[in-house]
Amino acid sequence: MIIKQLTIENFGVYLGQHIVNLNVDDNKPIILFGGLNGSGKTTFLDALQLVLYGKHAKCSNRGTEPYHTYLANTKNRHSDKDDIVELSLTFSHTTGTDSNEFRVVRSWKTNIAESKDKVTVYCNGKEDAHISQFWDDFVNEFIPLTLSELFFFDGEKIETLANPERSAELIRTGIESLLGLDLLSQLHTDLGNVERKRKSDNLDNSVIHKVIAQEGEIADQTTLISVLKTDIAKLEKKTSDNNLDINKSRQKVRSA
Repeated sequence: MIIKQLTIENFGVYLGQHIVNLNVDDNKPIILFGGLNGSGKTTFLDALQLVLYGKHAKCSNRGTEPYHTYLANTKNRHSDKDDIVELSLTFSHTTGTDSNEFRVVRSWKTNIAESKDKVTVYCNGKEDAHISQFWDDFVNEFIPLTLSELFFFDGEKIETLANPERSAELIRTGIESLLGLDLLSQLHTDLGNVERKRKSDNLDNSVIHKVIAQEGEIADQTTLISVLKTDIAKLEKKTSDNNLDINKSRQKVRSA
């Protein structure tokens, strides 16, 4: 994958349309960006990742914001309210002997209740509806999201990447992704989630059965209590009748 051009429009500090040519040659193999704090260096990297990965992008200032809120907040504050925000990345990709040029356009409006981005992908100048629809899957064929931190970072993060523990973790993640081992790790996690859900469902069913059984037992005991109360009432009446008979007998004895 060779990145050729990034176009930024009304994104962050970039008011209007800015076209950045990223082509290099043998005599000039490196492009260096310099500028004061707040001039747009980090925003440039954010735009590069956002156009590729959308809601999965590891942008610098998103934090825990919902994606639609983040999109709304990225619009340049000096742009007109009806202006769209648009990012466009042009790159070439070679598979075997076939080389194709792609242009990915991600755009969104902020004058609606919830900002929602739209992705359109062009292959060799023609819109490809299939790739556009399934871009989140296709992008991993170019640069997998798990490897993005190895490719997209600014100078301020070099110190972090130079940390042996941090760099070792990134390299391990990168190798796993290249070998497809990250899929096995994800599968292991997914299976664990399924197993926990199954156990939770079984636990819920056992609790339900226990509650039903206890409710049945309560109903039986309630019926038994009702029968016993009836028996007690009968015994109390019989006792009362017997006491009356005893009193009558005593009176007869005294009168004799």
